[in-house]
Amino acid sequence: MKTENLAIVASLLAGVALVGFFAAPSLLRGPPRDQETLCPKTGPVGHTLILVDKTDPWSEVQAARLKKLVKQIGDELPAERMLSIYVFNDVFEPGFPALISLCNPGKTASELIGNPRREYVKWVEKFGRPLDEALTVLTQPAKGNQSPIVEAIGDVVSRRENRVPNGDRSLVLVSDMLQNSGQFTVFGNGAGARDPERLRRLLDKVWQDSGAKTWTLSIHQVQGVYDPNRLEQAASLWKQAFQKLNISVTWDRL
Repeated sequence: MKTENLAIVASLLAGVALVGFFAAPSLLRGPPRDQETLCPKTGPVGHTLILVDKTDPWSEVQAARLKKLVKQIGDELPAERMLSIYVFNDVFEPGFPALISLCNPGKTASELIGNPRREYVKWVEKFGRPLDEALTVLTQPAKGNQSPIVEAIGDVVSRRENRVPNGDRSLVLVSDMLQNSGQFTVFGNGAGARDPERLRRLLDKVWQDSGAKTWTLSIHQVQGVYDPNRLEQAASLWKQAFQKLNISVTWDRL
Protein backbone atom coordinates (compact mmCIF):
# COMPACT_ATOMS: atom_id res chain seq x y z
CA MET A 1 0.00 0.00 0.00
CA LYS A 2 2.79 2.38 0.89
CA THR A 3 4.57 1.56 -2.34
CA GLU A 4 1.44 2.43 -4.34
CA ASN A 5 1.08 5.75 -2.50
CA LEU A 6 4.69 6.65 -3.20
CA ALA A 7 4.17 5.87 -6.89
CA ILE A 8 1.11 8.13 -7.00
CA VAL A 9 2.97 10.99 -5.29
CA ALA A 10 5.94 10.59 -7.63
CA SER A 11 3.60 10.68 -10.62
CA LEU A 12 1.91 13.85 -9.37
CA LEU A 13 5.24 15.57 -8.74
CA ALA A 14 6.44 14.65 -12.22
CA GLY A 15 3.27 16.15 -13.69
CA VAL A 16 3.71 19.38 -11.74
CA ALA A 17 7.34 19.61 -12.84
CA LEU A 18 6.33 19.05 -16.47
CA VAL A 19 3.67 21.79 -16.29
CA GLY A 20 6.22 24.11 -14.67
CA PHE A 21 8.73 23.38 -17.41
CA PHE A 22 6.35 24.49 -20.16
CA ALA A 23 4.87 27.39 -18.12
CA ALA A 24 8.23 28.88 -17.08
CA PRO A 25 9.10 30.59 -20.38
CA SER A 26 5.67 32.24 -20.41
CA LEU A 27 6.09 33.48 -16.82
CA LEU A 28 9.57 34.78 -17.53
CA ARG A 29 8.23 36.92 -20.35
CA GLY A 30 6.50 39.00 -17.68
CA PRO A 31 3.17 40.84 -17.94
CA PRO A 32 1.60 41.96 -21.24
CA ARG A 33 3.25 45.17 -22.43
CA ASP A 34 2.66 48.09 -24.71
CA GLN A 35 5.13 47.51 -27.52
CA GLU A 36 5.86 51.21 -28.00
CA THR A 37 6.59 52.18 -24.38
CA LEU A 38 7.44 48.67 -23.05
CA CYS A 39 5.31 49.52 -20.00
CA PRO A 40 2.98 46.90 -18.49
CA LYS A 41 -0.53 47.33 -19.86
CA THR A 42 -1.62 47.87 -16.26
CA GLY A 43 0.61 50.95 -16.23
CA PRO A 44 4.14 51.88 -15.06
CA VAL A 45 5.25 51.64 -11.45
CA GLY A 46 6.68 55.09 -10.84
CA HIS A 47 7.88 57.78 -13.23
CA THR A 48 11.09 59.77 -13.61
CA LEU A 49 10.63 62.81 -15.85
CA ILE A 50 13.65 64.81 -17.01
CA LEU A 51 12.81 68.32 -18.18
CA VAL A 52 15.61 70.18 -19.97
CA ASP A 53 15.66 73.94 -20.58
CA LYS A 54 17.25 74.43 -24.01
CA THR A 55 16.93 78.21 -24.21
CA ASP A 56 20.58 79.14 -23.67
CA PRO A 57 23.94 77.67 -24.75
CA TRP A 58 26.08 75.52 -22.47
CA SER A 59 29.77 74.72 -22.36
CA GLU A 60 31.13 71.35 -23.47
CA VAL A 61 31.83 70.52 -19.83
CA GLN A 62 28.20 71.14 -18.84
CA ALA A 63 26.98 69.15 -21.85
CA ALA A 64 29.14 66.21 -20.79
CA ARG A 65 27.75 66.45 -17.25
CA LEU A 66 24.21 66.40 -18.59
CA LYS A 67 24.96 63.29 -20.63
CA LYS A 68 26.44 61.59 -17.57
CA LEU A 69 23.42 62.54 -15.45
CA VAL A 70 20.86 61.19 -17.93
CA LYS A 71 22.80 57.97 -18.52
CA GLN A 72 23.11 57.41 -14.78
CA ILE A 73 19.37 57.87 -14.29
CA GLY A 74 18.71 55.41 -17.13
CA ASP A 75 21.18 52.84 -15.78
CA GLU A 76 19.68 53.01 -12.27
CA LEU A 77 16.03 53.04 -13.35
CA PRO A 78 14.10 50.29 -11.51
CA ALA A 79 12.18 47.68 -13.47
CA GLU A 80 8.69 48.74 -14.62
CA ARG A 81 9.45 52.43 -13.98
CA MET A 82 8.88 54.97 -16.76
CA LEU A 83 11.55 57.40 -17.91
CA SER A 84 10.54 60.44 -19.97
CA ILE A 85 12.75 63.20 -21.37
CA TYR A 86 11.26 66.53 -22.46
CA VAL A 87 13.03 69.56 -23.91
CA PHE A 88 11.61 73.07 -24.21
CA ASN A 89 12.95 76.20 -25.86
CA ASP A 90 12.05 79.88 -25.99
CA VAL A 91 9.12 79.28 -28.36
CA PHE A 92 6.89 77.55 -25.81
CA GLU A 93 4.17 75.37 -27.29
CA PRO A 94 1.86 73.53 -24.87
CA GLY A 95 1.84 69.80 -25.50
CA PHE A 96 5.39 69.64 -26.88
CA PRO A 97 6.35 65.97 -27.39
CA ALA A 98 8.72 63.85 -25.33
CA LEU A 99 12.07 62.87 -26.82
CA ILE A 100 11.87 59.53 -25.02
CA SER A 101 9.11 57.88 -22.97
CA LEU A 102 9.83 54.25 -22.05
CA CYS A 103 9.59 51.76 -19.21
CA ASN A 104 12.47 49.56 -18.10
CA PRO A 105 11.06 45.99 -18.32
CA GLY A 106 13.95 44.54 -16.31
CA LYS A 107 16.59 42.09 -17.45
CA THR A 108 15.50 38.88 -15.71
CA ALA A 109 17.05 35.97 -17.59
CA SER A 110 15.48 32.62 -18.29
CA GLU A 111 17.42 29.89 -16.53
CA LEU A 112 15.99 27.44 -19.05
CA ILE A 113 17.03 29.08 -22.29
CA GLY A 114 19.81 31.41 -21.09
CA ASN A 115 18.50 34.44 -22.96
CA PRO A 116 17.62 37.83 -21.48
CA ARG A 117 14.00 38.84 -21.51
CA ARG A 118 13.20 39.99 -25.03
CA GLU A 119 11.54 43.16 -23.78
CA TYR A 120 14.79 44.12 -22.04
CA VAL A 121 16.65 43.74 -25.33
CA LYS A 122 14.11 46.14 -26.84
CA TRP A 123 14.69 48.53 -23.92
CA VAL A 124 18.41 48.57 -24.58
CA GLU A 125 17.80 49.18 -28.29
CA LYS A 126 15.09 51.80 -27.82
CA PHE A 127 16.80 53.58 -24.92
CA GLY A 128 20.48 53.36 -25.84
CA ARG A 129 20.66 54.55 -29.43
CA PRO A 130 17.80 57.09 -29.30
CA LEU A 131 19.21 58.43 -26.04
CA ASP A 132 22.52 59.19 -27.71
CA GLU A 133 20.63 60.96 -30.48
CA ALA A 134 18.51 62.84 -27.93
CA LEU A 135 21.60 63.91 -26.01
CA THR A 136 23.04 65.38 -29.19
CA VAL A 137 19.95 67.59 -29.31
CA LEU A 138 19.96 68.25 -25.57
CA THR A 139 23.56 69.37 -25.45
CA GLN A 140 23.28 71.92 -28.26
CA PRO A 141 20.85 74.49 -26.84
CA ALA A 142 19.95 77.47 -29.01
CA LYS A 143 19.97 80.95 -27.55
CA GLY A 144 16.51 82.45 -27.16
CA ASN A 145 14.79 85.55 -25.83
CA GLN A 146 12.36 83.72 -23.55
CA SER A 147 12.83 81.08 -20.86
CA PRO A 148 9.37 79.88 -19.73
CA ILE A 149 10.54 77.50 -16.99
CA VAL A 150 7.46 77.59 -14.75
CA GLU A 151 5.13 77.26 -17.73
CA ALA A 152 7.01 74.21 -19.03
CA ILE A 153 6.87 72.50 -15.63
CA GLY A 154 3.14 73.05 -15.38
CA ASP A 155 2.59 71.71 -18.89
CA VAL A 156 4.42 68.39 -18.54
CA VAL A 157 3.36 67.38 -15.04
CA SER A 158 -0.32 68.08 -15.74
CA ARG A 159 -0.53 65.66 -18.67
CA ARG A 160 -2.61 62.54 -18.21
CA GLU A 161 0.05 60.28 -19.73
CA ASN A 162 2.56 61.42 -17.11
CA ARG A 163 0.31 60.69 -14.14
CA VAL A 164 1.29 57.08 -13.51
CA PRO A 165 -1.30 55.03 -11.57
CA ASN A 166 1.23 53.46 -9.19
CA GLY A 167 4.51 54.45 -7.60
CA ASP A 168 6.15 57.80 -6.99
CA ARG A 169 6.82 60.61 -9.46
CA SER A 170 10.17 62.34 -9.75
CA LEU A 171 10.78 65.54 -11.72
CA VAL A 172 14.40 66.31 -12.66
CA LEU A 173 14.77 69.87 -13.96
CA VAL A 174 17.95 70.87 -15.82
CA SER A 175 18.03 74.64 -16.36
CA ASP A 176 19.95 77.84 -15.68
CA MET A 177 16.79 78.87 -13.73
CA LEU A 178 16.78 82.31 -15.35
CA GLN A 179 13.00 82.52 -15.78
CA ASN A 180 12.04 85.05 -18.46
CA SER A 181 8.41 85.20 -19.56
CA GLY A 182 5.45 87.52 -19.44
CA GLN A 183 4.47 86.10 -16.06
CA PHE A 184 7.83 86.56 -14.33
CA THR A 185 11.39 87.52 -15.25
CA VAL A 186 14.73 87.71 -13.47
CA PHE A 187 15.93 90.31 -15.99
CA GLY A 188 15.39 94.04 -16.37
CA ASN A 189 14.32 96.79 -14.02
CA GLY A 190 10.63 96.96 -14.84
CA ALA A 191 7.75 96.36 -12.46
CA GLY A 192 7.68 92.74 -11.38
CA ALA A 193 11.24 91.92 -12.38
CA ARG A 194 12.97 89.87 -9.68
CA ASP A 195 9.92 90.31 -7.42
CA PRO A 196 9.99 87.29 -5.07
CA GLU A 197 6.30 87.64 -4.24
CA ARG A 198 5.34 87.55 -7.91
CA LEU A 199 7.38 84.39 -8.41
CA ARG A 200 5.80 82.86 -5.30
CA ARG A 201 2.28 83.53 -6.63
CA LEU A 202 3.13 82.08 -10.03
CA LEU A 203 4.65 78.95 -8.50
CA ASP A 204 1.73 78.54 -6.14
CA LYS A 205 -0.78 78.64 -9.00
CA VAL A 206 1.20 76.19 -11.14
CA TRP A 207 1.78 73.76 -8.28
CA GLN A 208 -1.90 73.76 -7.38
CA ASP A 209 -3.37 73.66 -10.90
CA SER A 210 -0.97 71.15 -12.47
CA GLY A 211 -0.64 68.67 -9.63
CA ALA A 212 3.11 69.33 -9.32
CA LYS A 213 2.86 68.93 -5.54
CA THR A 214 2.62 65.16 -6.04
CA TRP A 215 6.10 65.12 -7.64
CA THR A 216 9.51 64.98 -5.98
CA LEU A 217 11.58 67.84 -7.40
CA SER A 218 15.32 68.05 -8.03
CA ILE A 219 17.03 70.92 -9.86
CA HIS A 220 20.39 70.86 -11.62
CA GLN A 221 21.30 74.48 -12.37
CA VAL A 222 23.37 75.01 -15.51
CA GLN A 223 25.70 77.99 -15.68
CA GLY A 224 25.46 78.49 -19.43
CA VAL A 225 26.89 81.82 -20.55
CA TYR A 226 25.93 83.79 -17.45
CA ASP A 227 28.13 84.97 -14.60
CA PRO A 228 27.89 83.26 -11.20
CA ASN A 229 26.35 86.31 -9.49
CA ARG A 230 23.40 86.34 -11.88
CA LEU A 231 22.82 82.62 -11.33
CA GLU A 232 23.07 82.97 -7.56
CA GLN A 233 20.51 85.78 -7.58
CA ALA A 234 18.10 83.60 -9.55
CA ALA A 235 18.73 80.61 -7.29
CA SER A 236 18.02 82.73 -4.23
CA LEU A 237 14.68 83.91 -5.65
CA TRP A 238 13.59 80.36 -6.47
CA LYS A 239 14.68 78.94 -3.11
CA GLN A 240 12.78 81.66 -1.24
CA ALA A 241 9.63 80.90 -3.22
CA PHE A 242 9.95 77.14 -2.70
CA GLN A 243 10.51 77.63 1.03
CA LYS A 244 7.47 79.89 1.46
CA LEU A 245 5.31 77.34 -0.34
CA ASN A 246 6.76 74.39 1.65
CA ILE A 247 7.92 72.74 -1.58
CA SER A 248 10.80 70.34 -0.97
CA VAL A 249 13.57 70.51 -3.55
CA THR A 250 17.14 69.28 -3.90
CA TRP A 251 19.41 71.75 -5.70
CA ASP A 252 22.86 71.47 -7.19
CA ARG A 253 24.98 72.86 -10.02
CA LEU A 254 25.52 70.87 -13.20
